[in-house]
This record gives sequence, C-alpha cells and structure tokens, in this order.
Amino acid sequence: MHDVLLTIYCDRADSTLVTDTLRGLTDSPLHIDEIHVLGRDFGDALTGELVRGALRRTAIAAVVAENATAALVDAVVAARRGKPVRWLIIPVLDRGRAA
Repeated sequence: MHDVLLTIYCDRADSTLVTDTLRGLTDSPLHIDEIHVLGRDFGDALTGELVRGALRRTAIAAVVAENATAALVDAVVAARRGKPVRWLIIPVLDRGRAA
C-alpha cells in the first residue's frame, strides 16, 4: 500500500464542511490553504469571480493510504456542498520530518 497526496479543491464557503467530512474519516493531518485560481474553466465561478477572472478556493491536502482515497473522495462528493469540488491525487515518493 502506497501513500498519496490527496488534495480537494472547494469553494471557500464549503471548506468547513469538506474539512469536517475528511476529519471524520482520516487521522491524517489536513493542510488547508486559501488559493486563487487563474484559468479558463469558470463553470462554477461566482459573478464576482467571473468579473475578476480568478476563482477564490480552498485547497485541503492530506497524505493518505492509496486505498483510502476512493472513500474520502466519495464522502466529499456526497456531502451537501454549495459548489462543485475538484480533487488531485499524487503519489508520495518519500516524506519525513527533521528536527
């Protein structure tokens, strides 16, 4: 079983719901960042975001076991969010902590 970095991208208004959903299913630390997304895929943009040409989103990342990702993503997708979510899964080749 390999570890992966699972990152969920959600609307800032949904970030507490998504974070609580993930915390209920994993003991892995969650890293939460407020981000700005520039691009051309604005299907889930608010009116102000369309005017600015940038999305304001939250990225919630955790290193989890590869075989746990489907359940985590499914739980977030099933949660009663106001906006769509996106996710990204990247293999973790190495990790550690230095004191």
